[in-house]
Amino acid sequence: MIEIQGLSKYYGKTRALSNVTLSLQPGHIIGLCGPNGSGKTTLIKVLNGLLNDYQGDVRIDGHEVGAHSKSLISYLPDQTYLAGWMNGEHAIKLFKDMYQDFDEARMRELLEKLKLNPKQPMKTMSKGMKEKFQLALVMSRKAMIYILDEPIGGVDPAARELILNTI
Repeated sequence: MIEIQGLSKYYGKTRALSNVTLSLQPGHIIGLCGPNGSGKTTLIKVLNGLLNDYQGDVRIDGHEVGAHSKSLISYLPDQTYLAGWMNGEHAIKLFKDMYQDFDEARMRELLEKLKLNPKQPMKTMSKGMKEKFQLALVMSRKAMIYILDEPIGGVDPAARELILNTI
């Protein structure tokens, strides 16, 4: 499903990735572990088509990273991307409009499970609530690949198990 050959990425003279080669098959959950600055987020950004100035070959489902691969991947970045003026209903509508594979019924189930109010404005949600909301959006797509960058990073310990079970 994901094939990477000789992937290297530099930020100026700083090496973020050096000759990474790996093959990931469908049906598995893979975790990237490493210290800060080891290239985890850089690799995730390459896979999602957010960085393209790299050396090497990256293919998803046999295609170069691009429109086809983006349609297969549901991505949760490490930063919130929903505008503060939005409430959950706005975000749900946005995902319905953007992604043909978005399952609104699944989203509603996850909101209930995660105890989130879709009418609440994003600007009034805590960091952990925003992260749970974005996770619900991402997991409500019927994607072939889910790429989650630190999905439990800002979440309280009590919610971690619930989030891991959701994933």
